[in-house]
Amino acid sequence: MRNGYIIIGLALFFLISGGVLAFARLGNGKTTAHDETHAQRHTDHDHEDEHEDERGENDHGAHGHGASSGVVEMSKAQQRQIDLKIAVAGAGDIQTRLSLVGEVRLHADRMAHIVPRVPGIVHTVAVGLGDKVREGQTLALIDSPELAELKADYLEKERHLDVTRRTYERKQYLKKENIASEADWLEAQSAFLNAKTALRSAKRRLIVLGMKDERIRAIADAQDEAFGRYTLRSPIDGTVISKHISRGEKIGEEEVFIIADLSMVWVDLQIPAKDLSVVKTGQRVTITTPQGAMAEGTLTLVGPVVNTETRTALGRVELANPDGNWRPGLFVTGRIHGGALSSSVVVPSGAVQNIDGEHVVFVPDGDGFKPVDVSPGRTFKVQTEILSGLKPGQRYVVQGAFELKAVIETRGAGAHAGHGH
Repeated sequence: MRNGYIIIGLALFFLISGGVLAFARLGNGKTTAHDETHAQRHTDHDHEDEHEDERGENDHGAHGHGASSGVVEMSKAQQRQIDLKIAVAGAGDIQTRLSLVGEVRLHADRMAHIVPRVPGIVHTVAVGLGDKVREGQTLALIDSPELAELKADYLEKERHLDVTRRTYERKQYLKKENIASEADWLEAQSAFLNAKTALRSAKRRLIVLGMKDERIRAIADAQDEAFGRYTLRSPIDGTVISKHISRGEKIGEEEVFIIADLSMVWVDLQIPAKDLSVVKTGQRVTITTPQGAMAEGTLTLVGPVVNTETRTALGRVELANPDGNWRPGLFVTGRIHGGALSSSVVVPSGAVQNIDGEHVVFVPDGDGFKPVDVSPGRTFKVQTEILSGLKPGQRYVVQGAFELKAVIETRGAGAHAGHGH
């Protein structure tokens, strides 16, 4: 019985040992499969890296064919073909020309503001807006009670003077005949002199209102209905550009007409403070409109002060306007032609080219020509001032710069095409 238990125990031992061994072998098999799979993936990754390196080398090779450093090599034959010429940089003169904004304005010295000198009621309006008038022409008729009172006062002073004069003359005669006393004669003399002063004062008030001597002398002959009527007349030849008066309207001492002589106008230009040194009175100015009209005038005024807000000074041009086409209020451009200003380096404008937004001039460099950056200053017609980048005495391409620029741009276009692969 005891031996039976021993046999059973040994059987169970071998059974369990076999299961553990099988489990261990199964685990070792899974680990090996994982390792093999990982190794395969690693190998594939290495191949991909190799392909990436090949692609990188190919891409690098494609980018390696970009634009050159900028030096353009050109044989003597090619230079002759484009008629390339070289010059030595030197000093020169640049004509100054400024382009300024401005506006056409009324000539203030050729205007008349018509203001009634005495209040009244408008009887007649003789002209309208835009009418052309002559000096002395009637603009309106005004009935004025105040003027009627002034005229009546003048007539009264005139009659009083006549009375005092006769009294004075009689007293003077009686004094000579020793009939009148000295005191009576002095009293008559004083009254006569006072009457003369009063009449003179009454007449002066009428003259201030614009009445002439002949019209004052004719006051006594005036019709009753026109006794207080007076005439507004134009003091100049011109055009009615403003009218604020109607028949039957009561007017005071406000402006009722503006008459302007438009045969001459002002053009007010804005001169930047930095350009005032080259602007002088007497310079000729070309005035143009956006529509293309053009006229010549003379600069008559350069303002003595600079506007603190706009940093500009007034430049005024007197412009003949016989046809009336230069209407006040028009916006214009004024081009001032100044004198010549010297500069240490001046080149033909064709020698300065623009490459990639930079101004350049080509200079000899070995067997080729190299673009150098320059800072251009003033330009007038075919001459350009060089502020920096090209020194006096330095050789540069004076003719053929455009063709050299074209070569560089063609190279640049080819390089960009290479990047597209």
